[in-house]
Amino acid sequence: MNRKKISKVGLFLFSLAILVVLQVYFIYNSYRLEEKELNRQARDMAELVIAKMEKYDASTNEDKLVADFQKLNNKINIQREEIIHHGKITASGNEQSRKLEMILKEQLCESGFDLAIKSEIYSVYDELTKKELLPENRSVILYQTAKPITKPLVINEGKWSSRNSSKNTEINLEEKQNYLIKSKSSFQLLNIRFLILKKIIPLVVISLFIVCLIIYLFRNSMRNLNRQENKILQLHTTIDSIAHELNTPITTLKFSIVQSPDIENKALLERQVKRLENIVSSIHSYDSEGARIDKKEIENYFSELRITHQHTNFNIKIDFIENKLLLYNDFKQIMDNLMNNALKYGATEIEVFLKVDKAVEIKISDNGIGIPKEEHKLIFEKYYRVTRPENFHVNGLGVGLFLVKTIVDKYKGDIGVQSKKKGVTFKIMLRNEA
Repeated sequence: MNRKKISKVGLFLFSLAILVVLQVYFIYNSYRLEEKELNRQARDMAELVIAKMEKYDASTNEDKLVADFQKLNNKINIQREEIIHHGKITASGNEQSRKLEMILKEQLCESGFDLAIKSEIYSVYDELTKKELLPENRSVILYQTAKPITKPLVINEGKWSSRNSSKNTEINLEEKQNYLIKSKSSFQLLNIRFLILKKIIPLVVISLFIVCLIIYLFRNSMRNLNRQENKILQLHTTIDSIAHELNTPITTLKFSIVQSPDIENKALLERQVKRLENIVSSIHSYDSEGARIDKKEIENYFSELRITHQHTNFNIKIDFIENKLLLYNDFKQIMDNLMNNALKYGATEIEVFLKVDKAVEIKISDNGIGIPKEEHKLIFEKYYRVTRPENFHVNGLGVGLFLVKTIVDKYKGDIGVQSKKKGVTFKIMLRNEA
């Protein structure tokens, strides 16, 4: 897998991870909001039920209340006595629970809620003896539903004092009682998870569908990309094979031309064979050897260029100080490919600036049809051609700029391209010191 494909897969996985995190965060927030809303509704219902329970039995029995507290004070275990504020003594626990279930059933009706309620006294503090009468973690249940509460949510809490006095006739002593009582009512929506999931399951399904769809589309895109890359690789292999096979007939043609007595056609054939050799060499040969180019050879190259393309206006500036590295064949390959591209794509004016000093600077600007900015990163790839209607009528293999880039890399240089309003500018910097 090449570096570009790895970066694409990595970017996709990173984006997918962010998407999944956002989806999970959104679903979690939706869950919490639904939980909060359902608990609010359940609290409202529980408050109504408790209000009805308090109206159910208003009978009082202060003596019974005091007797209950005295039992606690004397460490007598209370099992079923029910105590509520201001000395209200309710009926038995079973009767209270049955009444609670009946009221709760009427209140919930078709809401779908499974609600548990409990009212209890959790502290009876004797202010005279300064001690807690109820055992630790023990409370006096006033009433509760048959289904127990495991995670109680407090509805309200109460705190009040109960003061009373009685006279012990046996020892002719008046006894006083002063109790601080704390109570609370709590509830729990037992089926809250089911109710929440019933509401957010469609959201979860849609989120999973979106993630799966994105993965499926990316997988298909990568599969199509691999298929296209394989086809391009096959095409490259075919072109390289054809170029290699052309060497044999070219050699045969050159030998035949030398032996041919037809002087009139000999020059024409030699030019065509030379053209074939240049095409073949540009496809599979990137290394060059030879002598370093000098100022005279550069001037001769541009003179021949003007003669060959007389209908093109050339503006050429040369600043030659000293050449230490640039070879003649490399210079010719760079210029030939850039000039041929400019001429093929409609240039009538070409400006060339060449400076050979501590570095070799080559700047070529034309007024042709140009290259779209979005294609700049791709034009130096082997066999790549810009796909647009203006290019269809121009013949080419897409190896010219690739060969230029190969030579620039050989000198550890840089090449840049800049689109103009009309035409394009190439700027090349080559190292000129060992």
